[in-house]
Amino acid sequence: MTFLVLLWIILLGTVLLVYLIFPLFGKADIWPEVDPTEARMQTLSLEREQSYSALADLDEDYESGKLSERDYRELRDELMQETARIVSQLETAAKTDIESEIERYKQQKRG
Repeated sequence: MTFLVLLWIILLGTVLLVYLIFPLFGKADIWPEVDPTEARMQTLSLEREQSYSALADLDEDYESGKLSERDYRELRDELMQETARIVSQLETAAKTDIESEIERYKQQKRG
């Protein structure tokens, strides 16, 4: 019986050791690097969609009578400002991304 316990400990220890060491010596492309610009664009796109959804929900709540006109106007103004900020950041990020692509192209053409 002690032999079986010892065998299990050795097997589990080996599996655990391989699991812990594999990322150090395994393929590097298992966890590919994420382009920060692309990640930021995805985040902003998601925020834009959430903002649009919140505006649609707000309009629906107002139309169904759940909100007074005063509350609706205040909340809508806040959401519109937030949406405008997000869209502006998306446009700026897209412009920056295009400019960086042009610079990369110039560098490749020169070198």
